[in-house]
Amino acid sequence: MLLIKKITNLIKFFLIVIFITFSLSLLIDFFFGKKILEVTDNFWKETEFYGRIKRIDHSVYHHGLKPNVKMENAKGFLGYYNFCTDNHGFRYKCDIQRGKKFDYGFMGDSFTEGASVTYENSFVGIFEDKTKKKVANLGVVSYAPKIYLSKLNYYLEKGYEFNHVVVVIDISDLYDDNVYYRLKENFIVDENYERGERLKLRKFLRKNFPFTNFYMFVLKNLNNVGYSPEKISNKEPNFHKDVITKAKWTYTNSDSIDGYWGSIKDAQSEMIQSMTELYKILKNKDIKLSLVVFPWPQQLQNDTVDSKHVLMWKEFCKNKCEKFINLFPTFFNEKNKNGYLETYKKYYWWNDMHFNVEGNRLVAQEILKSLK
Repeated sequence: MLLIKKITNLIKFFLIVIFITFSLSLLIDFFFGKKILEVTDNFWKETEFYGRIKRIDHSVYHHGLKPNVKMENAKGFLGYYNFCTDNHGFRYKCDIQRGKKFDYGFMGDSFTEGASVTYENSFVGIFEDKTKKKVANLGVVSYAPKIYLSKLNYYLEKGYEFNHVVVVIDISDLYDDNVYYRLKENFIVDENYERGERLKLRKFLRKNFPFTNFYMFVLKNLNNVGYSPEKISNKEPNFHKDVITKAKWTYTNSDSIDGYWGSIKDAQSEMIQSMTELYKILKNKDIKLSLVVFPWPQQLQNDTVDSKHVLMWKEFCKNKCEKFINLFPTFFNEKNKNGYLETYKKYYWWNDMHFNVEGNRLVAQEILKSLK
Protein backbone atom coordinates (compact mmCIF):
# COMPACT_ATOMS: atom_id res chain seq x y z
CA MET A 1 0.00 0.00 0.00
CA LEU A 2 2.87 2.34 0.85
CA LEU A 3 4.40 1.77 -2.60
CA ILE A 4 1.08 2.51 -4.32
CA LYS A 5 0.71 5.69 -2.29
CA LYS A 6 4.22 6.81 -3.25
CA ILE A 7 3.53 6.13 -6.94
CA THR A 8 0.22 8.02 -6.73
CA ASN A 9 1.89 11.00 -5.08
CA LEU A 10 4.66 10.94 -7.69
CA ILE A 11 2.10 10.94 -10.51
CA LYS A 12 0.26 13.85 -8.87
CA PHE A 13 3.54 15.72 -8.51
CA PHE A 14 4.41 15.26 -12.19
CA LEU A 15 0.91 16.30 -13.26
CA ILE A 16 1.16 19.47 -11.18
CA VAL A 17 4.59 20.24 -12.62
CA ILE A 18 3.30 19.68 -16.18
CA PHE A 19 0.25 21.88 -15.50
CA ILE A 20 2.36 24.69 -14.03
CA THR A 21 4.93 24.45 -16.83
CA PHE A 22 2.24 24.47 -19.53
CA SER A 23 0.46 27.42 -17.90
CA LEU A 24 3.69 29.40 -17.63
CA SER A 25 4.60 28.63 -21.24
CA LEU A 26 1.19 29.88 -22.41
CA LEU A 27 1.59 33.02 -20.33
CA ILE A 28 5.04 33.69 -21.80
CA ASP A 29 3.72 32.86 -25.26
CA PHE A 30 0.83 35.32 -24.91
CA PHE A 31 3.13 38.26 -24.15
CA PHE A 32 6.40 37.32 -25.87
CA GLY A 33 5.63 34.44 -28.29
CA LYS A 34 6.08 36.27 -31.56
CA LYS A 35 9.27 37.95 -30.38
CA ILE A 36 10.73 34.60 -29.29
CA LEU A 37 10.06 33.10 -32.72
CA GLU A 38 11.51 36.12 -34.50
CA VAL A 39 14.74 35.70 -32.55
CA THR A 40 15.01 31.92 -32.50
CA ASP A 41 13.44 30.56 -35.66
CA ASN A 42 14.53 31.59 -39.15
CA PHE A 43 11.45 30.06 -40.74
CA TRP A 44 9.19 32.41 -38.76
CA LYS A 45 11.51 35.34 -39.33
CA GLU A 46 11.60 34.89 -43.11
CA THR A 47 8.06 33.81 -43.92
CA GLU A 48 6.08 34.87 -40.83
CA PHE A 49 4.68 31.42 -40.15
CA TYR A 50 3.51 29.30 -43.08
CA GLY A 51 2.77 32.10 -45.49
CA ARG A 52 0.71 34.44 -43.30
CA ILE A 53 2.90 37.27 -44.52
CA LYS A 54 1.15 37.01 -47.88
CA ARG A 55 -2.32 35.69 -46.95
CA ILE A 56 -5.08 37.55 -45.13
CA ASP A 57 -8.62 36.89 -43.97
CA HIS A 58 -11.30 38.99 -45.64
CA SER A 59 -14.67 39.99 -44.20
CA VAL A 60 -16.50 39.60 -47.53
CA TYR A 61 -14.80 37.03 -49.77
CA HIS A 62 -13.18 34.97 -46.98
CA HIS A 63 -9.47 35.26 -47.76
CA GLY A 64 -7.02 36.86 -50.14
CA LEU A 65 -3.48 38.17 -50.54
CA LYS A 66 -1.88 41.15 -48.86
CA PRO A 67 -0.98 44.09 -51.09
CA ASN A 68 2.66 44.93 -51.88
CA VAL A 69 4.10 41.57 -50.80
CA LYS A 70 7.68 40.88 -51.85
CA MET A 71 9.03 37.46 -50.91
CA GLU A 72 12.23 36.21 -52.49
CA ASN A 73 12.23 32.98 -50.50
CA ALA A 74 8.72 31.54 -50.82
CA LYS A 75 8.99 27.77 -50.28
CA GLY A 76 8.02 25.83 -53.39
CA PHE A 77 7.79 22.19 -54.41
CA LEU A 78 11.35 22.44 -55.72
CA GLY A 79 13.41 25.01 -53.86
CA TYR A 80 12.37 28.65 -53.49
CA TYR A 81 10.71 31.16 -55.79
CA ASN A 82 9.69 34.84 -55.81
CA PHE A 83 6.17 35.70 -54.70
CA CYS A 84 4.93 39.28 -55.11
CA THR A 85 1.63 41.16 -55.18
CA ASP A 86 0.69 44.58 -56.50
CA ASN A 87 -0.99 47.41 -54.58
CA HIS A 88 -4.38 45.65 -54.92
CA GLY A 89 -3.25 42.33 -53.45
CA PHE A 90 -3.22 40.61 -56.87
CA ARG A 91 -0.39 38.17 -57.66
CA TYR A 92 1.97 40.08 -59.92
CA LYS A 93 5.53 41.20 -60.56
CA CYS A 94 7.46 42.81 -57.71
CA ASP A 95 7.27 46.50 -56.78
CA ILE A 96 4.46 47.46 -59.16
CA GLN A 97 1.61 49.92 -58.54
CA ARG A 98 -1.39 49.74 -60.88
CA GLY A 99 -4.76 51.36 -61.50
CA LYS A 100 -8.22 49.78 -61.43
CA LYS A 101 -8.78 49.20 -65.17
CA PHE A 102 -7.86 45.83 -66.70
CA ASP A 103 -8.38 44.13 -70.04
CA TYR A 104 -8.56 40.69 -68.43
CA GLY A 105 -9.32 39.43 -64.95
CA PHE A 106 -8.32 35.84 -64.26
CA MET A 107 -10.15 34.09 -61.42
CA GLY A 108 -9.32 30.66 -59.96
CA ASP A 109 -7.63 28.85 -57.11
CA SER A 110 -4.00 27.86 -56.47
CA PHE A 111 -3.48 26.84 -60.12
CA THR A 112 -4.38 30.38 -61.21
CA GLU A 113 -2.46 32.00 -58.36
CA GLY A 114 0.55 30.08 -59.68
CA ALA A 115 1.56 27.37 -57.21
CA SER A 116 5.32 27.21 -56.73
CA VAL A 117 6.24 29.33 -59.78
CA THR A 118 7.12 32.99 -60.24
CA TYR A 119 4.42 35.19 -61.72
CA GLU A 120 6.37 35.36 -64.99
CA ASN A 121 6.26 31.53 -65.26
CA SER A 122 2.58 31.21 -64.35
CA PHE A 123 0.06 30.82 -67.17
CA VAL A 124 -1.49 34.18 -66.23
CA GLY A 125 1.92 35.86 -66.38
CA ILE A 126 2.77 34.23 -69.69
CA PHE A 127 -0.61 35.28 -71.10
CA GLU A 128 0.04 38.87 -70.05
CA ASP A 129 3.53 38.86 -71.54
CA LYS A 130 2.38 37.48 -74.91
CA THR A 131 -0.73 39.65 -75.28
CA LYS A 132 0.70 42.86 -73.77
CA LYS A 133 -2.71 43.40 -72.16
CA LYS A 134 -3.44 44.68 -68.67
CA VAL A 135 -4.15 41.55 -66.65
CA ALA A 136 -5.35 41.12 -63.06
CA ASN A 137 -4.76 37.76 -61.37
CA LEU A 138 -7.50 37.50 -58.74
CA GLY A 139 -6.86 33.78 -58.12
CA VAL A 140 -5.87 32.56 -54.65
CA VAL A 141 -5.35 29.12 -53.14
CA SER A 142 -8.55 27.30 -52.06
CA TYR A 143 -10.91 29.52 -53.99
CA ALA A 144 -14.15 28.07 -55.42
CA PRO A 145 -17.31 29.41 -57.17
CA LYS A 146 -18.84 31.00 -54.06
CA ILE A 147 -15.66 33.04 -53.62
CA TYR A 148 -15.37 33.75 -57.38
CA LEU A 149 -18.83 35.33 -57.19
CA SER A 150 -18.17 37.19 -53.95
CA LYS A 151 -14.74 38.57 -54.84
CA LEU A 152 -15.57 39.71 -58.36
CA ASN A 153 -18.75 41.39 -57.17
CA TYR A 154 -16.77 43.09 -54.39
CA TYR A 155 -14.17 44.55 -56.75
CA LEU A 156 -16.73 45.61 -59.33
CA GLU A 157 -18.60 47.50 -56.61
CA LYS A 158 -15.30 49.14 -55.63
CA GLY A 159 -14.97 50.58 -59.14
CA TYR A 160 -12.61 48.05 -60.71
CA GLU A 161 -13.11 47.49 -64.44
CA PHE A 162 -12.56 44.32 -66.50
CA ASN A 163 -13.35 43.89 -70.20
CA HIS A 164 -13.16 40.10 -69.98
CA VAL A 165 -13.21 37.75 -66.98
CA VAL A 166 -11.64 34.30 -67.39
CA VAL A 167 -12.64 31.80 -64.69
CA VAL A 168 -10.33 28.79 -64.44
CA ILE A 169 -12.56 26.10 -62.92
CA ASP A 170 -10.55 23.54 -60.97
CA ILE A 171 -11.37 19.89 -60.21
CA SER A 172 -11.27 20.65 -56.46
CA ASP A 173 -13.80 23.47 -56.75
CA LEU A 174 -16.72 21.11 -56.17
CA TYR A 175 -15.28 19.72 -52.93
CA ASP A 176 -14.09 23.11 -51.61
CA ASP A 177 -17.34 24.87 -52.46
CA ASN A 178 -19.42 22.10 -50.93
CA VAL A 179 -17.42 21.33 -47.78
CA TYR A 180 -15.63 24.56 -46.88
CA TYR A 181 -17.85 27.53 -47.73
CA ARG A 182 -21.34 28.91 -47.43
CA LEU A 183 -22.76 32.01 -49.09
CA LYS A 184 -24.62 34.46 -46.87
CA GLU A 185 -26.54 37.62 -47.71
CA ASN A 186 -24.84 40.23 -49.90
CA PHE A 187 -22.50 37.56 -51.31
CA ILE A 188 -20.52 37.26 -48.07
CA VAL A 189 -18.60 33.98 -47.83
CA ASP A 190 -18.23 32.25 -44.47
CA GLU A 191 -16.78 28.98 -43.24
CA ASN A 192 -19.16 26.06 -43.48
CA TYR A 193 -20.80 25.33 -40.09
CA GLU A 194 -18.66 23.29 -37.66
CA ARG A 195 -15.55 23.82 -39.76
CA GLY A 196 -16.06 27.51 -39.06
CA GLU A 197 -15.95 26.88 -35.33
CA ARG A 198 -12.62 25.06 -35.72
CA LEU A 199 -11.29 27.96 -37.77
CA LYS A 200 -12.23 30.45 -35.05
CA LEU A 201 -10.17 28.42 -32.57
CA ARG A 202 -7.19 28.32 -34.94
CA LYS A 203 -7.39 32.07 -35.49
CA PHE A 204 -7.53 32.65 -31.73
CA LEU A 205 -4.43 30.49 -31.19
CA ARG A 206 -2.59 32.09 -34.10
CA LYS A 207 -3.24 35.58 -32.78
CA ASN A 208 -2.73 35.05 -29.04
CA PHE A 209 -0.35 32.08 -28.73
CA PRO A 210 1.89 32.20 -31.83
CA PHE A 211 4.75 30.16 -30.36
CA THR A 212 2.47 27.28 -29.33
CA ASN A 213 0.50 27.49 -32.57
CA PHE A 214 3.68 27.43 -34.66
CA TYR A 215 4.99 24.23 -33.17
CA MET A 216 1.57 22.59 -33.25
CA PHE A 217 1.68 23.33 -36.99
CA VAL A 218 5.17 21.84 -37.30
CA LEU A 219 4.19 18.66 -35.45
CA LYS A 220 1.01 18.30 -37.49
CA ASN A 221 2.95 18.47 -40.75
CA LEU A 222 5.74 16.06 -39.83
CA ASN A 223 3.69 13.18 -41.26
CA ASN A 224 2.27 14.95 -44.31
CA VAL A 225 2.36 12.78 -47.40
CA GLY A 226 1.44 15.35 -50.03
CA TYR A 227 4.32 17.80 -50.42
CA SER A 228 6.95 15.90 -48.41
CA PRO A 229 6.09 12.26 -49.05
CA GLU A 230 7.25 9.60 -46.67
CA LYS A 231 7.85 7.15 -49.51
CA ILE A 232 9.90 8.91 -52.16
CA SER A 233 9.88 7.21 -55.55
CA ASN A 234 10.65 8.29 -59.11
CA LYS A 235 8.43 5.56 -60.52
CA GLU A 236 5.06 6.37 -58.97
CA PRO A 237 3.83 9.66 -57.47
CA ASN A 238 2.57 9.60 -53.90
CA PHE A 239 -0.42 11.91 -53.48
CA HIS A 240 -1.88 13.29 -50.27
CA LYS A 241 -5.16 11.61 -49.32
CA ASP A 242 -7.00 14.96 -49.61
CA VAL A 243 -5.91 15.26 -53.24
CA ILE A 244 -7.33 11.83 -54.02
CA THR A 245 -10.61 12.66 -52.23
CA LYS A 246 -11.07 15.95 -54.05
CA ALA A 247 -10.40 14.42 -57.46
CA LYS A 248 -12.57 11.33 -57.33
CA TRP A 249 -16.00 12.92 -57.90
CA THR A 250 -15.44 13.17 -61.67
CA TYR A 251 -14.77 9.46 -62.23
CA THR A 252 -16.91 7.88 -59.49
CA ASN A 253 -20.37 6.65 -60.46
CA SER A 254 -21.79 6.98 -56.97
CA ASP A 255 -23.60 10.20 -56.05
CA SER A 256 -22.30 9.84 -52.49
CA ILE A 257 -18.58 9.97 -51.64
CA ASP A 258 -17.00 9.83 -48.18
CA GLY A 259 -15.77 13.25 -47.13
CA TYR A 260 -18.32 15.24 -49.16
CA TRP A 261 -21.40 16.85 -47.65
CA GLY A 262 -24.54 15.55 -49.32
CA SER A 263 -24.81 14.37 -52.89
CA ILE A 264 -22.51 15.22 -55.78
CA LYS A 265 -25.49 16.39 -57.84
CA ASP A 266 -26.48 18.86 -55.12
CA ALA A 267 -22.91 20.15 -54.97
CA GLN A 268 -22.89 20.59 -58.76
CA SER A 269 -26.16 22.51 -58.57
CA GLU A 270 -24.70 24.85 -55.94
CA MET A 271 -21.73 25.64 -58.15
CA ILE A 272 -23.93 26.27 -61.19
CA GLN A 273 -26.10 28.59 -59.11
CA SER A 274 -23.10 30.67 -58.00
CA MET A 275 -21.63 30.82 -61.49
CA THR A 276 -24.99 31.77 -63.00
CA GLU A 277 -25.23 34.65 -60.55
CA LEU A 278 -21.72 35.69 -61.52
CA TYR A 279 -22.64 35.56 -65.21
CA LYS A 280 -25.64 37.84 -64.59
CA ILE A 281 -23.50 40.41 -62.77
CA LEU A 282 -20.93 40.43 -65.58
CA LYS A 283 -23.58 40.59 -68.28
CA ASN A 284 -25.21 43.62 -66.62
CA LYS A 285 -21.86 45.39 -66.84
CA ASP A 286 -21.19 44.19 -70.40
CA ILE A 287 -18.18 42.13 -69.29
CA LYS A 288 -17.31 38.99 -71.26
CA LEU A 289 -17.03 35.65 -69.44
CA SER A 290 -14.88 32.69 -70.49
CA LEU A 291 -14.22 29.39 -68.70
CA VAL A 292 -11.15 27.16 -68.68
CA VAL A 293 -11.16 23.49 -67.58
CA PHE A 294 -8.19 21.14 -67.26
CA PRO A 295 -7.41 17.69 -65.79
CA TRP A 296 -5.59 16.77 -62.62
CA PRO A 297 -3.25 13.76 -62.79
CA GLN A 298 -6.07 11.67 -61.27
CA GLN A 299 -8.29 12.51 -64.24
CA LEU A 300 -5.58 11.50 -66.70
CA GLN A 301 -5.21 8.20 -64.88
CA ASN A 302 -8.85 7.36 -64.06
CA ASP A 303 -11.20 9.57 -66.06
CA THR A 304 -12.07 10.08 -69.74
CA VAL A 305 -11.64 13.05 -72.05
CA ASP A 306 -15.41 13.59 -71.78
CA SER A 307 -15.23 13.98 -68.03
CA LYS A 308 -18.21 14.86 -65.85
CA HIS A 309 -16.30 18.06 -65.09
CA VAL A 310 -16.02 18.95 -68.79
CA LEU A 311 -19.63 18.16 -69.68
CA MET A 312 -20.95 20.13 -66.72
CA TRP A 313 -19.16 23.37 -67.61
CA LYS A 314 -19.60 22.96 -71.35
CA GLU A 315 -23.36 22.88 -70.78
CA PHE A 316 -23.17 25.87 -68.46
CA CYS A 317 -21.29 27.90 -71.07
CA LYS A 318 -23.99 27.62 -73.71
CA ASN A 319 -25.22 31.16 -74.44
CA LYS A 320 -23.18 32.50 -71.50
CA CYS A 321 -19.48 32.25 -72.30
CA GLU A 322 -17.42 34.06 -74.87
CA LYS A 323 -15.15 30.98 -74.93
CA PHE A 324 -15.18 27.55 -73.34
CA ILE A 325 -11.53 26.50 -73.25
CA ASN A 326 -11.28 22.75 -72.72
CA LEU A 327 -7.73 21.51 -72.06
CA PHE A 328 -8.73 17.88 -71.49
CA PRO A 329 -8.13 16.86 -75.15
CA THR A 330 -4.66 18.49 -75.11
CA PHE A 331 -3.53 16.56 -72.04
CA PHE A 332 -5.26 13.30 -73.01
CA ASN A 333 -3.67 13.39 -76.48
CA GLU A 334 -0.28 13.70 -74.80
CA LYS A 335 -1.14 10.83 -72.47
CA ASN A 336 -2.25 8.64 -75.39
CA LYS A 337 1.06 9.27 -77.16
CA ASN A 338 3.52 9.08 -74.27
CA GLY A 339 1.65 7.37 -71.43
CA TYR A 340 0.28 8.66 -68.15
CA LEU A 341 3.53 8.69 -66.17
CA GLU A 342 5.58 10.57 -68.77
CA THR A 343 2.80 13.12 -69.24
CA TYR A 344 2.57 13.59 -65.49
CA LYS A 345 6.33 14.06 -65.09
CA LYS A 346 6.42 16.59 -67.93
CA TYR A 347 3.62 18.90 -66.77
CA TYR A 348 3.08 18.48 -63.01
CA TRP A 349 5.13 18.81 -59.85
CA TRP A 350 6.15 15.38 -58.60
CA ASN A 351 3.91 14.04 -55.82
CA ASP A 352 1.49 16.91 -56.41
CA MET A 353 -1.38 17.83 -58.75
CA HIS A 354 -0.25 21.38 -59.63
CA PHE A 355 1.36 22.38 -62.91
CA ASN A 356 5.11 22.86 -63.04
CA VAL A 357 6.67 25.52 -65.29
CA GLU A 358 6.15 23.39 -68.42
CA GLY A 359 2.53 22.73 -67.47
CA ASN A 360 1.92 26.46 -67.04
CA ARG A 361 3.41 27.07 -70.47
CA LEU A 362 1.09 24.54 -72.05
CA VAL A 363 -1.99 26.00 -70.35
CA ALA A 364 -1.00 29.52 -71.42
CA GLN A 365 -0.44 28.34 -74.97
CA GLU A 366 -3.93 26.82 -75.18
CA ILE A 367 -5.61 29.89 -73.64
CA LEU A 368 -3.74 32.15 -76.06
CA LYS A 369 -5.10 30.14 -79.01
CA SER A 370 -8.65 30.94 -77.92
CA LEU A 371 -8.19 34.49 -76.63
CA LYS A 372 -6.13 36.14 -79.33
